[in-house]
Amino acid sequence: MSLKRFLFAFIITLVVFPITNTFSQNSIERIKKDVYVLASDSLMGRGAGTIYGDKAAQYIYGRFIENGLKPNYQIIREGTTQKNIYCVIEGSDSTLKNEFIVLGAHYDHLGYRIKNGDTVIYNGADDNASGTSLILELGRKINENKEKFKRSIVLVAFDSEETGLNGSYYFANNQAKHNDILISNNTKLMMSLDMVGFLKTSKELKIVGVGLIDNYSQYFKNSSLNDKYKVNFKSFDKSIFTGSDHDSFLKKNIPAFYVSTGLKSPYHKPEDDAELIDYEGINDISDFFYEALLNFANVNEIKPSGKNPNIKKPIPSNYWGLNFMIGNNQHYYSEGRMTGKTDFAYGAGFFGKFELSKFLAIKTGADYYYLGANRYEARVKYHNISVPILLSLKTSINENDFEYSFSIGGFYNYIFDSRADINGIERKDYLNKNVLGLQLEVEFRYRKIFYGYQFKRSLTDMLRDPISNGKTYQITNSFKIGYVF
Repeated sequence: MSLKRFLFAFIITLVVFPITNTFSQNSIERIKKDVYVLASDSLMGRGAGTIYGDKAAQYIYGRFIENGLKPNYQIIREGTTQKNIYCVIEGSDSTLKNEFIVLGAHYDHLGYRIKNGDTVIYNGADDNASGTSLILELGRKINENKEKFKRSIVLVAFDSEETGLNGSYYFANNQAKHNDILISNNTKLMMSLDMVGFLKTSKELKIVGVGLIDNYSQYFKNSSLNDKYKVNFKSFDKSIFTGSDHDSFLKKNIPAFYVSTGLKSPYHKPEDDAELIDYEGINDISDFFYEALLNFANVNEIKPSGKNPNIKKPIPSNYWGLNFMIGNNQHYYSEGRMTGKTDFAYGAGFFGKFELSKFLAIKTGADYYYLGANRYEARVKYHNISVPILLSLKTSINENDFEYSFSIGGFYNYIFDSRADINGIERKDYLNKNVLGLQLEVEFRYRKIFYGYQFKRSLTDMLRDPISNGKTYQITNSFKIGYVF
């Protein structure tokens, strides 16, 4: 290399590096300021629906304006101060600008408590002032370079996450529009930034839920964070103890994932304060997602994988299933004052339910029973196959997730083995092999599991020789549990 070229390269390095470093430092200072304000004692933990939560919303609204954006309030519940703040950075492509990528973070936290006369404030610096500061910084960067983004980017600060994801649910199901285009119906991707303030401590960034996006790795390949920290991609969130605002979009079958540095902070504790946050780490995540958002915004199509554990297949109106019964059985004497004592009843079988109308169905199947009967002359144990034919009065709600039914009809029992021990002598085929009777059932089903009560009474005499031992009828009461295919 010539001396002239060397001097030129050296001068460029001296000029560019300080400028780049200055921009980075300015970003860090902005992020730090936002977290310190939102997690300050003066905001008393930003409880949803409180005046302090409202003050936090006003601060975020103002910061959006400072970043050159046009924010909107979205009231979650009339008569309260619960509100989302959102703004749209319109895409540069004439067609793709009508598709939206939602970038969200909740700004509410737990508020404060009075304990032993002292006010204990839950400032929630990591949960989730950190995520809120990140969308503010990303919004600034994207808006300054909006001509590079073909799809529109929606920035949302959600309220009322801590009270049950209410803010994100409202946004995902609301009729908010941009240029007369429904945002919720045209959202192609949602990212939830939740607790991102402990990157140096965790040494990794978790991105959970990318399995809903086809070939997700293509969108993250040019991200610089991979050189400094581990990025832990998980296809789906399998934990039943975690939840974030992306869940509200998953329920609408919109590909969504959440981003976090994990539970490294004093989670839901008063010690979650601003001085513990890794501000350089948040800035690194900001750079990382700026590049990823560019890739998502400019690809021809964001293809869903078609896999969504949050979307459950509807239960069909006609279905088969298995059921298991346990209860008691007795033989009732139709003449005289004597009757048999209760004994055991166990059963299992399969059934089919076939809808006739919205409120009526036919139910049939085949069940095996092992029964006992304490008769006055002997204890009898017997096995039978039972075939019921029932008419069901039913009602279902929530797309057939819940069903209540009452069924009545008849049954046919074939008793293929019955034995009685009379004075030490075993009598086989003690009972009538063919029995007809009445059957009643009450059932409750949630999704594929159901519970119920079953009552059976024979109308046919149980004995082969009723003259010597009296006419008797079977009465069986059982608890049922079953599974629908």
